[in-house]
Order: sequence, then C-alpha cells, then structure tokens
Amino acid sequence: MTPVVGYWDLRGLGQPIRNLLIYKGVEFEDKRYKFGPAPDFNREEWLKEKFTLGITFPNLPYYIDGDVKLSQSLAIMRYLAKKHDLGARDEEEAMKLDVMEQQARDLAWWLIMTCYSSNFEEQRHVYEKAMGDQLRIWDDHLQGKLWVFGDRLTYVDFLLYEALDWNYEFKADAFEPFPVLLAYMRRFEELPNLKEYFVSDKYSKWPIMGPQVKWGHTKE
Repeated sequence: MTPVVGYWDLRGLGQPIRNLLIYKGVEFEDKRYKFGPAPDFNREEWLKEKFTLGITFPNLPYYIDGDVKLSQSLAIMRYLAKKHDLGARDEEEAMKLDVMEQQARDLAWWLIMTCYSSNFEEQRHVYEKAMGDQLRIWDDHLQGKLWVFGDRLTYVDFLLYEALDWNYEFKADAFEPFPVLLAYMRRFEELPNLKEYFVSDKYSKWPIMGPQVKWGHTKE
C-alpha cells in the first residue's frame, strides 16, 4: 500500500515530511487540501474527511501507511527518522537531536507567529532585527560540519532546511554575514532525489503558509 501524506496545498509543516520521503526514494500519495475562497478561507475540503480516516487525533499534516496512522508533524518526522535511519542511534544522540529539533522548529515558528500577527508591519521590524541573532546560533553550530549532527544527515536537517529557506525568502540579505548557512542550504538542495524534485513540477516553493497570513502565501 502506498503511504499517504495529507496536508494543505502549501509547504508549511508538511514539507519536511515530503522532503524526507523524496530523499529516501519512497513513493507516496501527496494528498493536498485547498482552502476555500476569501474572505473566510473555509476548511471544508479537509473537515469533510477529518474524522473518516481512523486517525486517533486527526489533524494536518497526517501520515497513513497501512495500520500506521499518525498526526502531529514532529511525531511523523520522528517515526520516519527511526524507520529510515535518520534519527538517534543511542540515548545520548537522542538527547542532542531532541534539542536541535526544537531549536529548528522554533526558527520556523517565530516566523509563522510574525506572519500571522495582526500587527504584522510592527512585528516584521522586530523580527528582522532579531534575525541575525537567531541565524548566528545555527551558523556557529554548523562551523566545520556537513549537517547538524556532523557528517551524518538526520531528520533535523529536514526541519532546519525548511526553517532557513522560509527565512531566506523573508529577508535574504539577513543571510549575507552567514556563508556557512548558505553553503548548508545549497548542500541540502543537492541531495540525491531532492535535487531533481526541487526543479520538478511536483515541487512548489510557494505558498509557504496559508492564505490568512500577511506574508508567506504569495511571493512579494
């Protein structure tokens, strides 16, 4: 049975899952749900299926593979990491990856919260001023490393790449002092299968977020 990844028709929290499966060469159904028209952007397309899939806590994104039915993006990423040897191999590694996972998710989440803010223009300036400090943390960490965990690619790299790329689209010049981050992103984009995927019609760089945001749905 072909696995199914269900999410909105955008990158968001679903794209790291898609990227991981593409990288591992897993064929899957990329089930995408669309929002209704403005101004309500209703979720009827998703809601009419939400409680019919047999998922214990139905939400988007979800992952279904036979009897495995999961929601919650990080739970899905951890499951796939274990299945495809992209996760921790002992308790010490698990502890370190847990921290990096949360740090990578924070980088994405801070931008999401900014873009959904009702005071977007004010929050945008605040966020832009803080970007350097947030990017420097990762630039320092990646010094002398291929990936977040050294020479071995892990599921956290899929989370971090998305967060970095969203931020790059948001304010590219914030990355100019951080060539290590730029090299890391280019290295990720050259990974087998992903290199071809990113230039194919199966991949959409936009939208990044839902239609309710002040930034992130259509390219400026």
